[in-house]
Amino acid sequence: MIVEHPVADALGDTPETAIPVSLLRRGLAEAFVDGSLSRFNAAVVQSHSLPDEPWCFGRDAESVLELLQRTDDWLERTMSPNVSQALAAPLAALIRQEENVEVRLYGDIYHSLTKPPTPHTLPEARLLRMQDVGLLLASNRHPQELGFATFDELLTEGAAAGAIVHGKLRALAHTNALTERYGDIGVNTEKAWRGKGFATACASTVAKEIQRLGRIPVWSAGEDNWASLRVAEKLGFVETSRRIYLNVLRA
Repeated sequence: MIVEHPVADALGDTPETAIPVSLLRRGLAEAFVDGSLSRFNAAVVQSHSLPDEPWCFGRDAESVLELLQRTDDWLERTMSPNVSQALAAPLAALIRQEENVEVRLYGDIYHSLTKPPTPHTLPEARLLRMQDVGLLLASNRHPQELGFATFDELLTEGAAAGAIVHGKLRALAHTNALTERYGDIGVNTEKAWRGKGFATACASTVAKEIQRLGRIPVWSAGEDNWASLRVAEKLGFVETSRRIYLNVLRA
């Protein structure tokens, strides 16, 4: 269920903010802000399901670090804040200095799709409906990891497509986030079933459904996640921007 959230409104609606904004409006993340919402110095959004990858916004490295230090389990394990390119170097230097830890930078590439996706179909891949909730439950996935509070919400408010083999869900593409303008796509294929085109076929179906819902499909992938980047290219996605993960490594 979507609710009003002032921090989500302050972040704006872009490919880079789609996931944190969607999570905040669905009550699946916490927000930390320094300054007024209209002109904040820093903002950090921490997902309930993936707390070690908080999103950071703003240009003041000191303010961002102060907020990160308030998040759950900061530096109790490896953390990977997601930041803008402009913030990456100064924040990494500050974390190294104040926390005495190693920080490695890792690129996060964002794409959008403003034309119909290149069609890719397979007999095993199809759009999932409410009657397919059992397949999702049997896959041992948790709905919050897919960006929704329940599988019912995913299937009624978002979109999902699966590759079904022998009655089991072997690959899944879904709306990882849904905002007024964008639908972010997440994809996962069981290791034994990779290389068969399932991810591409499922993602093509979800991208088409996002456009039917009046949104622009977006896609993000790590700079060396060649499999994910190839799928985005096959479907016609075009790079729009980049952010950086700061992989903070404990000694």
